[in-house]
Amino acid sequence: MISAVLAGLAVWCFIPVSTAARREVIFGEPEATPSRIDPALVAALITPVAATVVLGLPIGPLVGVGLAPMVHRSMSRLERTAERRRSAKVAAQLPTALDLIVAALEVGRPPVTAFELAADATAEPLGSELGLVAGRLAIAGDSEAVWRTVTVDRSLAPVGRAFRRASASGMPVAQVVAGVADDLRRERRAARRERSRKVAVRTAAPLGACFLPAFFLIGIVPTIIATFRSFSF
Repeated sequence: MISAVLAGLAVWCFIPVSTAARREVIFGEPEATPSRIDPALVAALITPVAATVVLGLPIGPLVGVGLAPMVHRSMSRLERTAERRRSAKVAAQLPTALDLIVAALEVGRPPVTAFELAADATAEPLGSELGLVAGRLAIAGDSEAVWRTVTVDRSLAPVGRAFRRASASGMPVAQVVAGVADDLRRERRAARRERSRKVAVRTAAPLGACFLPAFFLIGIVPTIIATFRSFSF
């Protein structure tokens, strides 16, 4: 019975959500609050049951209850780490994808075609995001609403702001988007320099901890021993 419940909960975690939320994302409407329980919470709730199955009574429930907060924290940390890695990969791909969009815009292609071409030429995860924007542009009657929706996405917000700025100012879209791509590259270079400086600071303490004992044993201890030997008692 317990094994069946665990298997059912595991399968339930992988069941796709309803199409309503997906439809709202495609059409650029505010995303509905998901009704599904957080997988980290599900894992924490399963932990006492799994511990009971493995360790039996009465140790299993006690161990499971004690491990449940740790499991929840670990699962949440894994999700946040995965999201950070995805955001970093999107940020690395975005300048090149914007160059493709600029090239398509400069030869007279409309934004929807430019995003479709960039989506086909860009790997995941950014390719699917660009394809989603292209789908919104293809079915939306007002492109301004699409750009407002894009600005909500933290990864693609510079793109949405660029198109809105070009629409409001009358500047060539390709020129504005090219400027955004250059700005993103400068920001990435600055971020890499900042990370390199942080690495130098963080490695100072471990290196000091490694070299200090050696310096003490090689430079200080022989001097102290030689000093004591020079004394005549």
